[in-house]
Amino acid sequence: MCLICFMLISAAIILDDMAILLAGGTLGAAVLGRSLIFDHRMREIVSSVSIQRSLSKNSVRNGTPVSVSSEIVFQGSSWLQIEISDLLPPNTQLIEGNATVISSREPGEQTKTCTYRIVPLIHGTPAFSGISVSVRDPFFEGSITMTRPEDCEPVLSVLPSGLFTPLPSESSDGTRDSRRMSTWSGSDIHSLREYQTGDDLRHADWKVSAKYGKIFIRRYSLPTSLPPFIIVDLPEYGEPYPEKEFDRMIAEVTGLVRHTIETFQKVSVLIISGPNIIHLIREEKNLSRCMSWLQEGLHPAHRPVHFYHMQDRTDLRSHLRDVEHALALDDDTPAQVFFSVLQDRFIRTLQYHRASAFSGQVARTISPFQMSDAFLFSLGCSDTSHIRQIVRPLQSQHIRVHIRIIGEHPGTDSGLKSPAPSSEVQV
Repeated sequence: MCLICFMLISAAIILDDMAILLAGGTLGAAVLGRSLIFDHRMREIVSSVSIQRSLSKNSVRNGTPVSVSSEIVFQGSSWLQIEISDLLPPNTQLIEGNATVISSREPGEQTKTCTYRIVPLIHGTPAFSGISVSVRDPFFEGSITMTRPEDCEPVLSVLPSGLFTPLPSESSDGTRDSRRMSTWSGSDIHSLREYQTGDDLRHADWKVSAKYGKIFIRRYSLPTSLPPFIIVDLPEYGEPYPEKEFDRMIAEVTGLVRHTIETFQKVSVLIISGPNIIHLIREEKNLSRCMSWLQEGLHPAHRPVHFYHMQDRTDLRSHLRDVEHALALDDDTPAQVFFSVLQDRFIRTLQYHRASAFSGQVARTISPFQMSDAFLFSLGCSDTSHIRQIVRPLQSQHIRVHIRIIGEHPGTDSGLKSPAPSSEVQV
């Protein structure tokens, strides 16, 4: 329209025609008036926008999904289309839902709600970046980013993953005591207490009672079998993975969780994605609540940290011993030179190659639990170097590790053999 207006005015000047000039001037005035009206209405709409956010969790660990519900109130218009976007905090990823609402062409106050899920990738205290308001009509459009303090609330507290506080352990051996009364005379006595109404006098300790002049009852402990510890390795979000094998892995995990709760009355599940701890379910007894957590958490997750087929210090020291042994046996000069260079490389690598933070996190996470078996479920795709970082702390505690590789993926280098699809490897 501006081009037509310019052409009419130019033609009027060239042809010296007052009618064409009037038409061009009228068209230009119409465009200018329309732009002023649009600017006025956009200012009214922007000033009327308010947002109220609510988070499912205000404090989470990095890599843990957070549900966000935003209620946006604004003044609608029958002439304009309004689009309002909720701007995510920095270093977060939208994984589900839509953070944008679109107005209906109706005048008056409108209330829209958008619900979505985000994953914080880096620890810290990020605030929301505000909201973006876009307004358009058949001729004009404009957008503005609003970063008022009320538009950036609340602040999300993101903690480093894997720093779980160990619980005090009541037993240093591989059993857990069941503190309940028993008529079995061969069970161990772990404490004495004064007689209470209804106690069985067959459990009275008469020697102690005679010494103190009060009746004391023996409390027995029975050694019980320990529930297995379940570890689930999720694939990386955004990378291709076999969906059928993933569904089968989820089915096996939920089946084992159900069997563990029905047999041992509690279950512990550690959810990881590569060398990143996502979530820990600690000795859960409620089956429905545990299944709800698994349904929410067993999805492909982001991997801020990667190992890229990294060998740990134990493997490097083993290689160094092999090289030193070869140096002691081989008298060939070229071979001696080769092994000397290789020995120097291993020594320099060990000087700078420290234990990973992930191995420390795993050790702190599993140390409070008493277990005799651990089950690790993984698709075996992408880099699986982190599996050794999980197996070694468990092996040091004489725990049997059963690794379930669901599917067979060529090129996987974890040091663990997967002879057949959906196979089990005991380490």
